[in-house]
Amino acid sequence: MYLCDMSTDFQQRLLRIRLRVEEVAQENVSLKQANSTLTEELEGLKKTIALQKNALAELKEENKLIKLAKEMSMSGSDVHDLKIKINELVRDIDRCIDLLNE
Repeated sequence: MYLCDMSTDFQQRLLRIRLRVEEVAQENVSLKQANSTLTEELEGLKKTIALQKNALAELKEENKLIKLAKEMSMSGSDVHDLKIKINELVRDIDRCIDLLNE
């Protein structure tokens, strides 16, 4: 009878171990799914940040152009010179945007 008790005890321990392994495996699957979801969210947020940085850079350049135009109009500069300067700044902005898009 003693061997029978040992065998039953061993089987119960083995069953508990199997159940625990199944629980850990299920938890692993769940964590992998959560990790995948968070990774996708992170990538989306990185793209949003990049777009916002580009928009911010464009707005800063636009603000710079507006300030420059105000300064030049106040100083009585020639309109032709002002247009040339603005065109140069626009080309600089386009080059910056191209570099950001690469």
